[in-house]
Amino acid sequence: MGKAVSHRPSSSAAAEKTPPSPSFPLICLLPREAFFQPRFQPWRDRPVQRRRRRKSATRGAISMADSSGTTVFDNLPEWLVVDEILVRLPPKDILRCRAVRKSWLSGTSTNTFILDHHRRQPSLPIIKHHKGICRLTGASNERKIRPVLQYARHFSSNNVTLHAACDGFLIMSQQRSDFRICNPATRKCASLPHPPSRPGSRFVDVVGFYQHTTSGEHRVLWVSVPIPVIRAIRATGPQGADMAIELPDYFVLTVGSDQPRCIQWPTISKQEFPDIRSSRNPPVHHRGSLHWEMGINITVFDTIAETFRRMSCPARLENTHMWSPDSLSDMGGALALCRSAPDCLTFDIWVLQDYDAETWGFQYQINLLAMEVSPPIDLGIMLIPMTTLINEHELLIQQCPSRLLHCEIDGVSLRDVESGEHEYHLLPLTTHRLQESMISLPLFEAQEEDAVNKEAPFVIVL
Repeated sequence: MGKAVSHRPSSSAAAEKTPPSPSFPLICLLPREAFFQPRFQPWRDRPVQRRRRRKSATRGAISMADSSGTTVFDNLPEWLVVDEILVRLPPKDILRCRAVRKSWLSGTSTNTFILDHHRRQPSLPIIKHHKGICRLTGASNERKIRPVLQYARHFSSNNVTLHAACDGFLIMSQQRSDFRICNPATRKCASLPHPPSRPGSRFVDVVGFYQHTTSGEHRVLWVSVPIPVIRAIRATGPQGADMAIELPDYFVLTVGSDQPRCIQWPTISKQEFPDIRSSRNPPVHHRGSLHWEMGINITVFDTIAETFRRMSCPARLENTHMWSPDSLSDMGGALALCRSAPDCLTFDIWVLQDYDAETWGFQYQINLLAMEVSPPIDLGIMLIPMTTLINEHELLIQQCPSRLLHCEIDGVSLRDVESGEHEYHLLPLTTHRLQESMISLPLFEAQEEDAVNKEAPFVIVL
C-alpha cells in the first residue's frame, strides 16, 4: 500500500478556526438575496392582519439605517465590492448584478476580473445522458447532477456529440459535421469552422481544445482520418498479411479562423497510431499540455510548442488488466491514473510524483465491498466500471448505466449521486470537465453581427 496523502481540513473546519477578516465583513455576512431583494422585509410571510402594525416599524428601521435610501454597498469602496464580493459569485448571479449598477457592469467586464473569476470556479466532471449534458454540483457530502444543455426536439445523443471542453466552452456537433462552440454560462453559441475534408478522408474530428498561452488564442486540434489504403501486402504465413495504411493528418485551427496549419505526428507505422479523438478519449489538461492515456503509454501534446511526445505509464500496469479502461485525471495538481481490477470492485490509483522524470507512485486502493451503500451493489452486474476523479479526495464510479456512485478516496464514504428530477440512463462516464467562465470569443460577436447563426440542436438550461 502506498503512502497516503495528508488531507486538508474541510472548509467548514477552517472557518471555525479562523475568524473572518474584519476588512471584509460582508463576504461572510451578506446572503445571496442581498443583491437582488430589498434589505428589510420583516413582514414577508407574516399574517395579513399584522402587516399594518409592522409597516411603520419597518419604515422607521429603514430611515434609521439611512434616510437617503442608500444601501450598504454605497458605504463600501467600489474595488471591495467588485474584487472581493462579486468575484465570488457564480457567473449567472454576476450577469444579473451587471443590470443593477453601471459601475458593477464596467468592473465585472474587465479581462482581469473575468480571468480571476474563472480561476475561482471549480472544475467538475461533465455527465452525459441521452437527453442532454449535465454537470456535477454541490459540496462533497451532497453531490448532485444538474442540467447544462438539453437536446432540442428530435435530437439525442445518437446525433449530437460532445467533443471537447475548455475554459467554460463546449464544442459539440450534429452528425459530426455541423460543429458548434458555446459558453453555457453566458448563453453564447456560434458555428465553428473546421478543416475541409481531403480527398480520401473518412471524417474530420476534434482531438483537443486548448488556449495557446503565448498568443491568448483558443485553438482546436483536429484530425483528418483517411480511408484505409493497402500499400503493400507481404506474405507472413498463417498470421495473415501485414497491411500498411495512410496515417491521419493533424491540424491546428484558431477558433474563428479558416486557415488550418498542419501538425506533424511523430510516428511512421500503423501500430503507433492511437485513436485520440476527444469525444471518445478526452485529454487531461495538465501543466500546459494535453494528455491521453494509450495503454502502456501516455500521448502528450505541448500546447505552447504544439508538438507531440510520449510519456510512460506505471511499469506495473504495462501487462496487467489491459482489458480494463484506465481513467487519467488531474488530482490536485498531479497527474493520476485509476484502473479497476478484474473483479470490477477494486480500484488502484497511481500518481505521477515526478513529472519530468516520469516517476509514478502507488497511492490508494479502493474496495467497494468494504464500504456500505444503500441499496447494496448488485454483484450480479459485472460490467466494466467507468471512473473519473473529482479532486484529490473524491471519485465518481459508474457501475451501470443507471447508477452513479460518489466515493471518498480514503474509503470512508460511498453514496449514490442524486439526480433530482432528472432521471436518465447515463452514457459512459468520461473525463470531460466544465469550469464555468464569462470569457467571450470574437467569433460570438462576429456571427451575431452577421446574423449567420443557425438553430442549434440543443438548448442551454444552465
